[in-house]
Amino acid sequence: MVQSKVAVPALATQNIAPDSAGPKKQQRPRLPLTARTPVAAPTFTSARRALTARPQSNRPSSGRPTSARQSGDPLAGFGYVTLSPIANGAFSCVSRARHLRSQREVATKTFHKAKYLQPGNAHLAQAMRNEVDVLRKLQQSAHPHIANIVELIETPAAYVAVLEYCGGGSLQRFLTKSGACDRPYSLGIGEARSVDIAYQIASALDHMHSLGICHRDIKPDNVLFTDLELNNVKLCDFGFAVACGNRRVRTICGTPQYMAPEIEALGRKQPYHGWAADMWAFGSVVFELLEGKPAFRGSSQQQLNTRIMRASHEAYTAATPALARGLIKRILVVDANARLTAKDALAHPWFAACRQREAELRPMAPAESAAVDVDVLQHADTTWPASVTEDRRQMEPMMDAFDGTVSDEFEQPRDEKATIELE
Repeated sequence: MVQSKVAVPALATQNIAPDSAGPKKQQRPRLPLTARTPVAAPTFTSARRALTARPQSNRPSSGRPTSARQSGDPLAGFGYVTLSPIANGAFSCVSRARHLRSQREVATKTFHKAKYLQPGNAHLAQAMRNEVDVLRKLQQSAHPHIANIVELIETPAAYVAVLEYCGGGSLQRFLTKSGACDRPYSLGIGEARSVDIAYQIASALDHMHSLGICHRDIKPDNVLFTDLELNNVKLCDFGFAVACGNRRVRTICGTPQYMAPEIEALGRKQPYHGWAADMWAFGSVVFELLEGKPAFRGSSQQQLNTRIMRASHEAYTAATPALARGLIKRILVVDANARLTAKDALAHPWFAACRQREAELRPMAPAESAAVDVDVLQHADTTWPASVTEDRRQMEPMMDAFDGTVSDEFEQPRDEKATIELE
């Protein structure tokens, strides 16, 4: 360790009288205070550093920085403070933040303009619009099992979607901790918990499909627990979602183990119903909740596709009761037209106890299901900024030129593990 050297000024020699009781002791010279503790002359920069290093006072703070430039947080000027990152992708990132006035935690998804709006990335800009437009449409009803949007913010460098925060972690993580794995001896989470979670997911899907919206990436990773009690879940990540109404879609997207057979069929971009693809994935998730392993597995992509095309899922164990098997059997059907809808699934006998409990709590639902604090939504703005609205007008003629099929082929893979884009 290198120590700084302090220049010691010359001192006058002092004669010290000898001690009568012993030999003469050499006294260590005493340095002036300025020589022992050198202090740099205060400058404007060092003064600012000193101020920032001071401990916070006990006086109540306003809780809002004066500007984003002063705090370094681009959300500071909009009443939020960024807390920590959650996930980072190639074109966007998700972080945890807090609304300063209400102290409610939220999640923020940041779309960087430098990547989305540069030439050649029109498909990324359109995918961003699809996601936010779907969230805006879902926000109007604020379903309790959907992670809804709170606000849309434009900063000089990005568009930021403020979303409800779910602090309990993902269903996938919970399955892993409970003993779920990709090996023969796996454990599910039990029927009691599985039926509750499955009912909530089906309720969210029924609500989305009634609005003409399909998710297209249903899987345990995209189901989040609202808190650490792990009782309530919300559907999240609407990056592949599209408001298609009764029209069919073409883009091959999703996660391979949960993709419906009509999407896999011969690798051709044939149109398919989004709601039916969601229900196939839902049936696979129900199987995984009970058995602790994916419904469809294969040593190769080709083997996995073959098993999906034949609806040849893994064998049941005693962990799956007869009623649950009946539900799964009516969902994992190759013929999409014969597949149960979300509304039909909610009426299945396996969910009888859930329906009864929901009916008992229904009078309390309006007071308890407020998805977002009033303070948070008081100044919420989910309209597209003017700079994006003008660009969107140029895209509308192309978006409206469909005859029964939503051709969203311009969407590109977000992740090699999550998307398969076939020629």
